[in-house]
Amino acid sequence: MDHGGPTQKSDRDRIRQKRGAANKEIAKVARRLVKALGDGADPEDCMTALSAVVKKADAS
Repeated sequence: MDHGGPTQKSDRDRIRQKRGAANKEIAKVARRLVKALGDGADPEDCMTALSAVVKKADAS
């Protein structure tokens, strides 16, 4: 059953690499924001920054 995804292994690998890079960026920003929260940063600003990174990753 075909669900409309890429059929070539190279295409699937490219998508996987792109997703992995986006997830790595999200994790890096999340770690930085958790540290900032511990240091007394504004929680609203941190959540806004994290939300922007996740939206950017979804758009890619």
